[in-house]
Amino acid sequence: MIVEAQNDLSLFNIQLAPYTDDITQSDSRHCYIEYDDPSQYVYAVALGKNPSTFSFFFVGEMTGLEEDDELANRTFVGFLNYTGSPLTIDCEFNLAIKYVEIRFVHQEHLVMTTDALGLVAYGFSDRFTFSYAASNNNLSIHLNNSLSPSTAFLPYAVDYDGSHGIIAGFLSNGLSSRIKYRAAAILFSIDALTTIATNISIWKYPTNDTTWQAGQTNAGADQHDPKFDMSVSINPTATQVLIGIQSMNTVFLLSYATLTLTLVTSIDNGRGLGFGKGVAWLNDTLNSVVILANVYSTNYVWSSSKIYVYDSPLANTSRPVSIFPNSQQPLYSYMSSVFLNIITNSLDLVLLDDQGGLFVILSAPIGHYSSTVGPTVEIMPAFSSQVSCMPGTYKNVTGIRRCFLCPAGTKNDGINSTITTCVDCAINTFCPLGSASDSISNDQLNNVTQTVAYPKSPDITGLDDILFFTLFSIGSSARCVALSPIFWTIIVAAIVIVIVSVMLVIKYCVKNPRAINSYKLFEKVFKQTDIIREGNMWAGGLATFCVIVLCVSCCVFSAKYYSSYPIETSGPSTYTCDTSIRNAQFSSSLRSLSVPVEENIQGMIDLLNDQAVNLDVSFLNTVYNCTSDEVTLTYLLGATWLPVSPNRSCKLSSYIVSYSALLPFRSITVQFTLPNIYTIGGLRVGLSAPGKKETSTITLQDLGFSQTFNQSGHMLGQDARIALQLTKVINSTSPLVKGEDDILSGIWIGSFTVNYYESFMTDTDYLNAPPKTSTNLILVISETPYYIQNEQSPIARLPEMIYHDFLFITMIIGMFVLIFVIVEVMILPCVASLIRKCTRNADDKYRTDSSRQSVSAHDNAANSIYHSNRQESRELKHNSAIVDNVALFQRQKYTLNQYANRSEDDTQQLPPMWNRQAYL
Repeated sequence: MIVEAQNDLSLFNIQLAPYTDDITQSDSRHCYIEYDDPSQYVYAVALGKNPSTFSFFFVGEMTGLEEDDELANRTFVGFLNYTGSPLTIDCEFNLAIKYVEIRFVHQEHLVMTTDALGLVAYGFSDRFTFSYAASNNNLSIHLNNSLSPSTAFLPYAVDYDGSHGIIAGFLSNGLSSRIKYRAAAILFSIDALTTIATNISIWKYPTNDTTWQAGQTNAGADQHDPKFDMSVSINPTATQVLIGIQSMNTVFLLSYATLTLTLVTSIDNGRGLGFGKGVAWLNDTLNSVVILANVYSTNYVWSSSKIYVYDSPLANTSRPVSIFPNSQQPLYSYMSSVFLNIITNSLDLVLLDDQGGLFVILSAPIGHYSSTVGPTVEIMPAFSSQVSCMPGTYKNVTGIRRCFLCPAGTKNDGINSTITTCVDCAINTFCPLGSASDSISNDQLNNVTQTVAYPKSPDITGLDDILFFTLFSIGSSARCVALSPIFWTIIVAAIVIVIVSVMLVIKYCVKNPRAINSYKLFEKVFKQTDIIREGNMWAGGLATFCVIVLCVSCCVFSAKYYSSYPIETSGPSTYTCDTSIRNAQFSSSLRSLSVPVEENIQGMIDLLNDQAVNLDVSFLNTVYNCTSDEVTLTYLLGATWLPVSPNRSCKLSSYIVSYSALLPFRSITVQFTLPNIYTIGGLRVGLSAPGKKETSTITLQDLGFSQTFNQSGHMLGQDARIALQLTKVINSTSPLVKGEDDILSGIWIGSFTVNYYESFMTDTDYLNAPPKTSTNLILVISETPYYIQNEQSPIARLPEMIYHDFLFITMIIGMFVLIFVIVEVMILPCVASLIRKCTRNADDKYRTDSSRQSVSAHDNAANSIYHSNRQESRELKHNSAIVDNVALFQRQKYTLNQYANRSEDDTQQLPPMWNRQAYL
């Protein structure tokens, strides 16, 4: 049973279980019971947690009395019990009411609770306590505050599980203390016979703490002020209690398992006010916790409220699993955004707003969530309905919480509402946070770009330098080596060296007449091909073949290089090592649109300005479609949003919904409004427009670029904003033939700007995002006040190419002539001189050795003749003259023979070519 005391109407608003979102059934179990006296003001209503009948207690005071007057019958306690049929509700209630006959002044603090069955009510004030038994209509008043007899205690909230209770409030610290009141909680029990509450344990918030909460004075807590409100909720299964103190912006979790209140943990919402306005256990077994947090302004005026749902165990670092209201569970349109209190029964949650409105969030099973959209008409209380988790989300527990987003890399198409988790996506598919499908390949996310960075002019723009470095360079790759002219020149030169070597061998080493004739024939032929030494050298004729290779390569390269213009129509330069080489030089500049331009450029600008543009937007990985989801496309004109062209097109393919519409003008702000709250994984935005060929030299290019926006681990937010800047690009191509018109082409290029932190959200962002009923995309398109002019001109036109080729060929010939002159004038004479010198040294050594041998033989012969003459001097004295003459003749003849033989040997050892000037 749900009971609300409406003091402004002096009646009780009662809703009997069971609860349903069916308006007819719900209304049939709804009752209004008027107060017994319109002067009654009800402070609190209490129901048993496990009641056996439809009944409740209420406590309050009579109005119209002076607050400071001690009056009897000021306070009253009542009991209403339903006596009609539980099936057909007839709103028959039996009223029992008792007044406190003792004289008391106005009670600023009065709280009440009941036992588990709802048979006895227990009330606590700062001046007295009471118990009221409904069975015998007995009201017992205890004048002293038995829970804190020595120190004034101001009760703010109480809860009781039938055996133990917790009451939270403020203890007075005395007027002389800086901290006037100190937050405290008291564990108590109630004697069933005397109905007196006994203090078992007390927990006080430490004032010596260094936190900002410890410095609060709590002045004014003795007077009723909503900012000091507290809340208490007991979990008898876990023997734990939640205490919310909104003035501290903190919720405390205490344990009373040992009948001693001990702090387990606490959780706060930063420095502020309002967190802990209400607390409740959603499920005693699962320890699921609900916390009401109110947002206050600086002057303590409520502005809004949120409900935080936590899973066990609660800790100071706990992260809520759900925050109400949210995108899936928006606030009921007839409910205020400020909540006064929350109440739970089993797995359901009841909300009370500041206007007296009631909304009941009923628990939803696995695979479903509790939709809080509510009925289209105002009823009270209103109930949530069960809705299957939308694609891209899942829910694996029973409760009031929202459905969770599928983690990145997983999906849920929403077909089977009973699944408890998301399944893995296929490899290489687009599966962001909240994916509904894995049918989109990552390849489909590529951007469509119509323009590329304009090329830079080559480092070398002189044609002579280009020819030189191209013909006389060898790359490192096999392809570059094969395409290098100097490489083939070296090959030809190697063949020439072999031929020269063979001819020299024939000339100097072979005496065969046929070989000599062949040599003379080739010598004659090669001299005829000699362009280096003007037909004087057969070696020059052979070197001419190297010249021909270089010259032909020069001409071939020049022809192909000349035709590699412009870059739009020429392919890669496969004829040389550097495939990017082109007969083109480039320049790019930004030019203001406010400066007058040439007539042809102005014509191109006018064509661009007149081009009608289509906006193309695709939403990726979403279940939005073209039929059931009516998308609104508007544009901003002044301060008014107007609909864009009604004939916009829509296309759906593989969880991609695409829209296209003709824009009324280019510099525009458009907004897509997609109803519902389906997840969207990414976004693709682009522009398209047909081109136009104005003349043979002026072309407006087709427009068709797009860019995809997505972020890993994120999904598109419900408020996305993208800026697109458009810039005119004009390409001007100078002709190869002077006198012809420049070729102009124009196109728009776009530059997107998006703040991914604002336009895309994580799971945490989705949790904390304010509730939305639609997804909004705002696209701001603007134009830059300048345009880009790209200019392309040839490095060399045909006359320049022919002239430089002629110069380069003459340079090659001159280079070879220079090489031959250096060899003939400097190298060969030096080599010949060196060889002659080495030969002369060997000849002198031979002659010295021969002279020494001749002199020795001569001396020996002389000695022999001398001794013979001495022995025969006496006998042959008269023949001495003849003997001397003979010996002299023989010596002279021997010497002449030796020189003759040496001369003949020298002639055989020295080649004839070194006896005359070296000449080829």
